Amino acid sequence: MLLEQNVQQLLEQYQQLKQQLASLEEENLRQREEIIASHAEYQKLKQEYNKLHTAHTILLGKDATDEDRIKAKQRITNIILQVDKAIESLTQ
Repeated sequence: MLLEQNVQQLLEQYQQLKQQLASLEEENLRQREEIIASHAEYQKLKQEYNKLHTAHTILLGKDATDEDRIKAKQRITNIILQVDKAIESLTQ
């Protein structure tokens, strides 16, 4: 009788732990998806910031720092190269 009760308790605990594990796995998956979405949003905002910073540097003209002008020039050069590559791939 005692052995049966112990086995029953163990089975109940096993089922509870199994449910808890499934719940934790679901929560883990949800949090991973949130992290991925947050990272994507961060990358998008970082790109937008860089664009705005470049535009701001261009608007500042002579008042911009040398470092800002160099970064802006590099970004503009990269954009031109990307446009050139896109045009080249379209003409082929």
